[in-house]
Amino acid sequence: MAGKYISLTAIGKDRPGLVSAIAKVLYEYKCNIEDSTMTILHGQFAMILILSLPKDVNPKELYLKLQKSSRSLSMSFSYSELTSFAPKRKKLVNPYIISVYGADKPGIVYGISSFLAGYKINITDVQTAVSKSKGKKTYIMIIEAEFPKKIAISKIQQELLNLAKSMNVAVSVNQAESADI
Repeated sequence: MAGKYISLTAIGKDRPGLVSAIAKVLYEYKCNIEDSTMTILHGQFAMILILSLPKDVNPKELYLKLQKSSRSLSMSFSYSELTSFAPKRKKLVNPYIISVYGADKPGIVYGISSFLAGYKINITDVQTAVSKSKGKKTYIMIIEAEFPKKIAISKIQQELLNLAKSMNVAVSVNQAESADI
């Protein structure tokens, strides 16, 4: 039975064996990976894990062991003890996908996320990338968001289109299927 929960982050130059090296230490300490996300960003492997630790495992001790065992992999770690834990991701009630495309420049994420926050639209996932084609860079951002139930979608769409025009980007808003993974 779990004694405590922590979030663990790790980042380092991508190479084969990173997940295995980290998972080995977690297994040795009898930790359970409750939730995770892992990706590669510009050649850097990045991972965030939610772990349940046995009652007798000290998070600091686990952190030090991870650092020591992964030294040859040049990984950096950080952790935080969680004061609350929701064991299962809730099903999104009113999910939408917002796609943004345009010339790469600072301020796109801030502009769109600030607009959404103003309407109490909860961003649940964001993926960004820069695509290079024929010498041109196109910024791509895909946002998964949960819209409040009583919100005028047509108004939000129109205001987002106006904002996108002022930022010289294109935006689309589409209702998504609500699914558990």
